[in-house]
Amino acid sequence: MTIDRIAAGGDGVGRIDGLAVFVPRTAPGDVVQVAYVTHARHGRGRVLQVITPSPLRVTPPCVHYERDGCGGCQLQHLASEAQRDARQHIVQDSLARIGRRDVPLPTLEHGEAWAYRSRLSLTLRRRGSSWVGGLHPHDDPTRVFALESCRIAHPELVAVWESVRQTIRRGDLALPGTALPSGAVVPCDVLRLHLRLAPVSAGAETGSVSVVLQGGTAWPDEQAWTTAVQSADARIGGVWWTPDRVALRAADRRSAPPDRTATVVDYAPQGREALAFSQVNSEIAGALREFVYSAVAQFRAAHVIDGYAGAGELSARWLADGIAVTAIEADPAGAETAAARFRALGDAGRRGHVVCDLMEQAIASIDGAPDVVVLNPPRRGVHPDVAAWLEASDQRGVKGIVYISCDPATLARDLARLPSWRIAGIRCFDMFPQTSHVESVCVLRREDA
Repeated sequence: MTIDRIAAGGDGVGRIDGLAVFVPRTAPGDVVQVAYVTHARHGRGRVLQVITPSPLRVTPPCVHYERDGCGGCQLQHLASEAQRDARQHIVQDSLARIGRRDVPLPTLEHGEAWAYRSRLSLTLRRRGSSWVGGLHPHDDPTRVFALESCRIAHPELVAVWESVRQTIRRGDLALPGTALPSGAVVPCDVLRLHLRLAPVSAGAETGSVSVVLQGGTAWPDEQAWTTAVQSADARIGGVWWTPDRVALRAADRRSAPPDRTATVVDYAPQGREALAFSQVNSEIAGALREFVYSAVAQFRAAHVIDGYAGAGELSARWLADGIAVTAIEADPAGAETAAARFRALGDAGRRGHVVCDLMEQAIASIDGAPDVVVLNPPRRGVHPDVAAWLEASDQRGVKGIVYISCDPATLARDLARLPSWRIAGIRCFDMFPQTSHVESVCVLRREDA
């Protein structure tokens, strides 16, 4: 079969007897021999042989991409320009196919293609008395291969990972485990490790790296392990542990007397908001924020709702401009960070209000009529109740919507729920080179505006 295009998710797509077949690690123009399985109206395949390689193919520079089938990247085998073209067409196709919105091929802002990630998240899996830390193959999410390097991560993160890995390999300090009712602690089978590079401060050559270990409910060696890791690498600025909240709550319920409600403290470590609300690509994130800021300015707004506001970086900027802001953020750490930003603005910050709640629950009780609603939802998109609120006749005073999306499919679905709004502009941002992911900002106006 011949591969025609790249689909959302990064698979190449071709047709066999009219059936669309999705084949990972292929390029438009490839002629390939595949084995495939039919699923309802499409097929899923794997390459047996590349008969005629596409001129868009390049040799992947990462050792893990082909040797281990690393699932962290989907498009390393494509030239950078071909990757960007694929991401633009993924957005355009999703809007047309799902959202029934025909738009010209959107512009794509792009920057460095390698070493751009300021965060690296790994899976640690126990093998007997030792651990392996790395990523999952694209075709087997149950397996973990040992990560030696990562070409899309900042080199400082890879260097710190090597230091942490050596500490884990020594095996003289236990990692987090699960506390039994008897008081014994048994090892966990799987943990998560997050590395985050902080921005470079004045006078420093590089930023410090935060290390967050996630999982388990008990860790007797926490302090000793933290000391050992920080001693192993001067680049490590902080080490935190985030226990498994679900397991903690379950254990608390089991131990709670039947006549009281179990309570569990929030184990979010200091600085967790930095991991949760910072973009992995600072260069492109800056360009995206500037575009959103300019898009809101077009509406000459007096009151902005900043939905899914995170740590409130844009909200604070609008407040400084004299615009009233209602920032809605469900995560307590993000909401508190936003509130702190507002307080730091003094009198200007008093025009801001932070609501720590789900967007769909908070938006119906907002005081004052907003001029612009900014939406920056997670990958699942906005709740249907948010779209219904924006469609309601009571909200005719809303002049514009600025929707920041990390998933073209959910963006298109949500636009289909907003028939009274037209696309006034759309811009794509290449936040994740070597992958199929793309960020988009869609500016909407009322159809009759």
